[in-house]
Amino acid sequence: MLRYPLPVILLIMSGIVGCRPPEFSQNDEASSEETTSASPVAAESKQPPQESKPALTPRITTTPSPSSASPKAPNPLPTAGDAMTASSTSHQATSENGQPRHTNRLINETSPYLLQHAHNPVDWYPWGPEAFEAAREQDKMIFLSVGYSTCYWCHVMERESFENEDIADLMNANFICVKVDREERPDVDDIYMAAVQVLNQGRGGWPMTLFLVPDGLKPFIGGTYYPPTDQGGRPGLPKVIEQVSNYWNTDRQRVLQQANQVANRIKQRLTGRIQSVPLSANNVQRAISSLMMSYDRTDAGYGRAPKFPMSANIDFLIRAAWDRQDVRQSIIHTLDRMATGGMYDQIGGGFHRYSTDTKWLVPHFEKMLYDNGQLATTYALAYERTKDPYYAEIIREILEFVLREMTDEKGAFYSAKDAEVNAREGQNYIWTQTQVAAALTEAGLENELAFVLKVYGLDRGTNFTDPHHREDGRKNVIFLIDRPDQIAAQMGMDLEIFSQRIIMINEALLKVRDRRDQPILDDKILAGWNGLMISGFADGGRVLGESRYIEAAQRAAEFILTEMRDEGGRLLRSHRKGTSKINAFAEDYAFFIRGLLALQRATGDSRWIEEAENLAADAKSQFWDNTSGGYYDTLPNQQDLFVRTKSTYDGAVPSPNAIMVHNLLDLYELTSNEQYLDDASASLVSLSSYISGQPHGVILSTLALKRFADSYPQRIGLGKPDTVEVAVKKPPRTDPDDPVQIRSEQDRIVLSPGDRLTLTLVVDIRKGYHINAHEPGPEFLIPLKVSIQNADGLAVEVAYPSGEIYEAAAIADEPMLVHTGQFEIPIRLERTGDMAGEVIVSVTYQACTDRACMLPKTVVVPVKISGK
Repeated sequence: MLRYPLPVILLIMSGIVGCRPPEFSQNDEASSEETTSASPVAAESKQPPQESKPALTPRITTTPSPSSASPKAPNPLPTAGDAMTASSTSHQATSENGQPRHTNRLINETSPYLLQHAHNPVDWYPWGPEAFEAAREQDKMIFLSVGYSTCYWCHVMERESFENEDIADLMNANFICVKVDREERPDVDDIYMAAVQVLNQGRGGWPMTLFLVPDGLKPFIGGTYYPPTDQGGRPGLPKVIEQVSNYWNTDRQRVLQQANQVANRIKQRLTGRIQSVPLSANNVQRAISSLMMSYDRTDAGYGRAPKFPMSANIDFLIRAAWDRQDVRQSIIHTLDRMATGGMYDQIGGGFHRYSTDTKWLVPHFEKMLYDNGQLATTYALAYERTKDPYYAEIIREILEFVLREMTDEKGAFYSAKDAEVNAREGQNYIWTQTQVAAALTEAGLENELAFVLKVYGLDRGTNFTDPHHREDGRKNVIFLIDRPDQIAAQMGMDLEIFSQRIIMINEALLKVRDRRDQPILDDKILAGWNGLMISGFADGGRVLGESRYIEAAQRAAEFILTEMRDEGGRLLRSHRKGTSKINAFAEDYAFFIRGLLALQRATGDSRWIEEAENLAADAKSQFWDNTSGGYYDTLPNQQDLFVRTKSTYDGAVPSPNAIMVHNLLDLYELTSNEQYLDDASASLVSLSSYISGQPHGVILSTLALKRFADSYPQRIGLGKPDTVEVAVKKPPRTDPDDPVQIRSEQDRIVLSPGDRLTLTLVVDIRKGYHINAHEPGPEFLIPLKVSIQNADGLAVEVAYPSGEIYEAAAIADEPMLVHTGQFEIPIRLERTGDMAGEVIVSVTYQACTDRACMLPKTVVVPVKISGK
């Protein structure tokens, strides 16, 4: 448990979670049930956004030919990488001749995000030896700022602080200022995000701001967005600078002591050896049950707002439980609602990052390559099983959007499109009725206005206001009021005629939208993200029987293989405008190999197997953990990292370790090389404690367990294929050192058909500690959660107590509810059908003091519930 001086705690708790503060985006209150109230926005994460938080992480037309350059919008997309163009998102000072008044070292970088900051008055350094040496020579701490080019609140902090001459002077005088693109350096981002979350009760996000000691690059304190002046109980950036600088100059020993404490905590959590544990096919069923417990039966999806698409969860359920009617219905419901909502770009195709509300209506408007690549594969999986023409349409629209707007002339794929235009979130995508009417009139389609207003929900009232620019007025995010076939049926219209009208209307609206100022395009090419998109094109082309999409995947793969290699032939991560750089990470190898194997399935060409085998050998030589199995994220002996990490959890992008297990199984099945099966089983065993503890948090590793259970059970101790047992692990007793003790008033419950009773859990919290309530208030907090696995045949209702207001520190603008002392959680059980096996009750919580938080924890309650 870390302890910090109170003034530091007040500082570090001042950042705001996520790329945007919680109050940023909201739906207007309108004259319709289709709109909802404002929803806080959680940080983008590599972890599940609901209760699955077991690590240091917080709680994502036209048909041009791919063989030629896709037609571009009349108003070309500005690229974030052009430093002068990037100034269109900012207010950078210029001299009398119109040239920038300031130019810093970032001007020599290729990252679009870094180039956006190349003309800040801040004397930015890129991450590297020059900055570290300057910090040591000048005896200054490092001011580390981490973000990415399409992050809305990164832009805000730049405009407010990094372009402010006075604030820049303070930064330059007191620190060596270093800027990092998290997409180029996910290793740096992962380590320091872990630090921010350790220091901020599990909260994190971008922009990320940390203060590092120069020796060892260890973090002293950190947060996310800091305003330019003191606001709402949060210190402004100038005050933070003043206080941190004062600590460094007057109390250096305490600074170094705390930096060592934080670094040791991160090392312990990210590199501590975790014992392997026996695996059971029951872990797969627990994961299915957990996801189904979080299923939103009203609005679809698995969890609450903000809603991320979480392709990994859907893919798992499709592959592991499609034969279960309730699971299949939840998948179809979710895919339909995501595709008809405003999170999907109804006019231009492709998915935005996530939905800020529960209804999939108002998105965070950035478009990420990795989301669209994964979702193309997800809809392809669903289309294979349903042959639903609507899913085929979504696949085509995703792929056409990427070809049109995110494809390099040589065939590789760009990284992202920004969320904002002219400092307005989503300005390019939102509409008024007047704008729609004008666009239709221009195309000679004015008679279609009533049809459009109904189909796209424009007659139900406005649904979007930017709270930071209310003067812009109320507008609309376009969404479909239902699936196209359902709308056509309601209108008594033939589906083909309906679809033709929609295509004609969308072309007219897109033509007008393309003339608007466009979101900035992050045109760097990342090997791993391209691998996910190559999979999307290969899978989409295969299930649709459309070779042009497979050809697009091949062109991108050829680009990576020929243009993104070092002199020794090893993979490089990033490419832009003829320059490839940065040694690839494990995720680049994993995701790109996945893309090559998808190409092999689509083409039958053995060439892609050979390329995948070569890359798998490179990945093993560079990243393999010879002690425990599995893959480290980074190369060994990197001098700019104080810890070597190993990613295990699936989130916005999947875990490279999980993807590599699947890749190795695929290679074994294609080549019969036993070494691949050996490595796959060793990797899975290295993940066993995570799979056993929270199988829904490492969902693709749990899916790999299912593949082993189905085909190679003896390899991981599950016995022979015909004798696999679904064993229930004996519940462990509560850790006596844990400040939270949970027990049941009953040791064993046996339920006959029709029986009803209440199971009462008693929670004892040690004095000086608290845990968050089930509905704690701020979305970034980790809630108390009771989970029931293997609950088939049971109706379960958990009566969570409301909690008490936490007043020890102000960490948000809304009340925070917690529990202290002793309290009870009643769980009402009713036997409604056949029960198979023993029910497992677990509780997830996070214990905190007023100064720091422990890691989130899930414990199994020692109570036996079974049928009779």
